[in-house]
Amino acid sequence: MGKETEPKDLDSAKAAYEEQRPFIGNAVTDARIEIYEAAEFGISDEAEKPFGDFVKWINTRPHFICDWRSNRKTEQTLYQRFMTLSYGVRNGYAAVCYHLMRIKEIESSIDTILSKYDFSEDIKPNTTVALASILPLDFEYHAFVLAYRRCLDYLAWGFSAYFKQSQSSYNRFKKLLERAQPRSVAKALISVYDAYIEKFSFVVGTEKGKSLRDRIGHSEFTQAFAVNIRANEYKFIGGGEELKLSNPDDNRKFSEILEGKACDLHKCIAEFLRAFQDSVIAFEATHFKPKFKGPLTTQYPYYNVGNRNLYLKISTEWKIPYENKVYSKLVQNNL
Repeated sequence: MGKETEPKDLDSAKAAYEEQRPFIGNAVTDARIEIYEAAEFGISDEAEKPFGDFVKWINTRPHFICDWRSNRKTEQTLYQRFMTLSYGVRNGYAAVCYHLMRIKEIESSIDTILSKYDFSEDIKPNTTVALASILPLDFEYHAFVLAYRRCLDYLAWGFSAYFKQSQSSYNRFKKLLERAQPRSVAKALISVYDAYIEKFSFVVGTEKGKSLRDRIGHSEFTQAFAVNIRANEYKFIGGGEELKLSNPDDNRKFSEILEGKACDLHKCIAEFLRAFQDSVIAFEATHFKPKFKGPLTTQYPYYNVGNRNLYLKISTEWKIPYENKVYSKLVQNNL
């Protein structure tokens, strides 16, 4: 597995806060660092990359973004919904990674404790003792599954805005795409949808109420796994992933199975964002003439200006304040 499911390195998180110390002061910076250590969570730089690349492209103002942001109504509706693809999907994926991290910690703790004991004196041969359900592990497992589906629903919600539709169910997302315009963009997204749908069967069922997500969300308190102890061994077995039952030769740990699913989700998100970007670029290249050829693009220096207010003004109003002396100097020196 890669680093796509790992939490953000604490040192890099601290470094990001330290960069802001000159602007927000010592007390606020120190408090934010302590809060991060106690209660925050971030995804790794590798996990962040598809979202960062996508936002960089959006900031180059493709035609549909220019169109939406030139009108107050569409800026507040379509644009805001569409940007769920950045912050909403990213935070949804972070929730998946957070619950996976907690599952790994609990599973490891159980494994460590059981490995310390010799059960042969207390348990007769051919006898099995089953431990009761480990509720915190079950809670995190349920949260993992529900967060996984929620992340996919956010994808459907964000992309549907591009087609001027409202669809917050990933299960019905393909039906929207099959009739959506422009066809080239819709087909690019359908290709990614089809490539991953089988991997998502545990959260996107073909029969209503049958998927693992449906059972957990509506009708069944599903165990993560059961712990069976015998004289000379112990096993994690059964549960929602049917450990050692559906495939006895699968020797992966419970957390390893879930990590594989989390990696699939990240790959799917990255491919969706890239397919959308590439197909929109191709579509707009043949249907629209660029409205603006000025310096609002990543190749120009305003992205590197150490001036938060300048950047916020640009990002919210899409106007470059030429009266800003810092920017004016950079323009003279770099253009």
